[in-house]
Amino acid sequence: MTDSQSTIEVAMFAAAQVLVGSDSVTLTLPAGATAGEVLVQLGERFPELQGLLPACRLAVDLQYVAADHLISPGAQLALIPPVSGG
Repeated sequence: MTDSQSTIEVAMFAAAQVLVGSDSVTLTLPAGATAGEVLVQLGERFPELQGLLPACRLAVDLQYVAADHLISPGAQLALIPPVSGG
């Protein structure tokens, strides 16, 4: 890993957690990566997520973010799939 990359953990919830078989995954991101690029990388690394990703939201440091949001090293990421309940 170079200075232009960072390792970041993405927490998985609900259906995403079931599909990847873990409550978190680790990704290596290039410097200046965006939330949208995180979603693309998740889909490439975990093809089983591809059908779910369009409906998911990415939270960074406990806030939902847009696809163009820059990911800072050390940020807390969470993939939040749609949920329903009663």
